[in-house]
Amino acid sequence: QGSKQLLNNYPVYITSKQWDEAVNSSKKDGRRLLRYLIRFVFTTDELKYSCGLGKRKRSVQSGETGPERRPLDPVKVTCLREFIRMHCTSNPDWWMPSEEQINKVFSDAVGHARQGRAVGTFLHNGNSYYEGTDHPGSQDEVFNRGGMQDGSGD
Repeated sequence: QGSKQLLNNYPVYITSKQWDEAVNSSKKDGRRLLRYLIRFVFTTDELKYSCGLGKRKRSVQSGETGPERRPLDPVKVTCLREFIRMHCTSNPDWWMPSEEQINKVFSDAVGHARQGRAVGTFLHNGNSYYEGTDHPGSQDEVFNRGGMQDGSGD
């Protein structure tokens, strides 16, 4: 159950078990790998309450209440981007996603989390790496929601 640090200069870790699952399920596709890593590195709440990469400037509709959505943690985002590039560069048989495709994987992950389709893969990592979450109490709704999908459907 050792932790694997994705890149030396980033404080982003996943477990060896998560890494094996991600690699084995990704079929040498950098986008799939990224999709798994996002799910392991961000909690459902982080995704759900973020505005993704914060690229799209949307006018706030009046009457929209709720927490202000902030962009996803740029450190984690950058780490995952760099990691995917590095992994696909050092493994030439892997499909290297473009910048746009990488961005799309991130925004898809946010969309899925908001629809409640986020996968309950956070259960086994105990959220030990998320000091920065500021949504107390909302975490347990993730645990009570059944229906584990493996997210492999494109």
